[in-house]
Amino acid sequence: MTDVLHVQTRAYPLHYASLNLSLTSFVVPERGEVRLVPGTLGSLAYNPDRTVEVDLTDLIRPAVTLPGITIVRCHARALAAGAVLVSYLLRHARDLSDLDAQGLADLDAEVNGALRKADAPILAEVLAAAVEAGLFERLVLPPDLNETRDWTSIDPRSVRYNCHFVLPRPGWSPDSRVPDLVMGPRCRILLPYTYAWDADASGDDLGALLTMLEPADIAVAQQSILVDAIVGGRRILGGLARATTPLGLEGVTFRRFLDAVWTDYYQLDAYRVESGQGHRATYLAARDIIGLDGTHERAERLLNHVGASLLSESSVRSAQLDGRLNRVAAALAVVASASFLVDLAGFLIPEAGLGMRVATATGVILLGAGVLGATILSVRQRRGGSPLAVRQGRGRRH
Repeated sequence: MTDVLHVQTRAYPLHYASLNLSLTSFVVPERGEVRLVPGTLGSLAYNPDRTVEVDLTDLIRPAVTLPGITIVRCHARALAAGAVLVSYLLRHARDLSDLDAQGLADLDAEVNGALRKADAPILAEVLAAAVEAGLFERLVLPPDLNETRDWTSIDPRSVRYNCHFVLPRPGWSPDSRVPDLVMGPRCRILLPYTYAWDADASGDDLGALLTMLEPADIAVAQQSILVDAIVGGRRILGGLARATTPLGLEGVTFRRFLDAVWTDYYQLDAYRVESGQGHRATYLAARDIIGLDGTHERAERLLNHVGASLLSESSVRSAQLDGRLNRVAAALAVVASASFLVDLAGFLIPEAGLGMRVATATGVILLGAGVLGATILSVRQRRGGSPLAVRQGRGRRH
């Protein structure tokens, strides 16, 4: 079965308010112009969502080669919400008929790893150029990312993907661990994230092919959104545990990011009511086999905990700031009082000698300096213990 069309579809989670459908092209530095074509999710029966279609074949083919594999096409689809789908259409020189479901999944995982390693810099450059050109309006980044971090290198743990094997009358049987599920037409689930499709394997009609695969790919896009939020939440919790969370990261900032996550997730979740009957059955089965509802529950619990921890951290920092401000205010009050004493002494002893005036002024300066020094020392002690401990900690970091 060397005529099998092997399709890999990755879902890159990305949160944006909308797509700029008026943009027709953008330029990737040192790689050339990329043209954009407006499209739709063809499997939606009601209220079709708009997409932006991008053919990346001419960028990928010269830079990515795999032994025994031909890259037929590489196509990206920016969905209306939450994710960018990148699909590879592949052909293998070897015969795949002797592989069972697990063998196909293992082969696909090996190919996926090689492709990701080879195309990561190209896709990062394309994404950065698309953002710079204004394709994604009001992009929302995870709140713990700062301007110095390369945010285009999306955490690979967040990128979930499907593999599809397309062939008329495929002979592969589902793995014994796959439960009986009600499927749409032409689809057979071999393993989680692994599908066989009874369809034309030429790949000539790309639109029809991608429409057929949409139910499973929408489910994996939702999975990527949730996994990305979980990965980001774990990263924030780790920072809180090590007291290295950025000072600008507060509960309100995190809540806004969560609003973007859940908005995109539930917009894609509308597929269950907007799609046609056959596609809907495949979508619900795909959700079931990849455990999407379980991921949703785990993500919600974790993100709620992260939000509560950030609010607690914010309260602690506010209390510390209030204490520092109170100490500074007390120091300024002492200095002001000392200044008043100088004025009072000048009024009561107008003919005081130079020595008394110098002594009074010196006493006031020393008093003010002592109060300010005590304030600074107390701030350092609150941050890292005694001055000795602070110096020792700095020595250990070196």
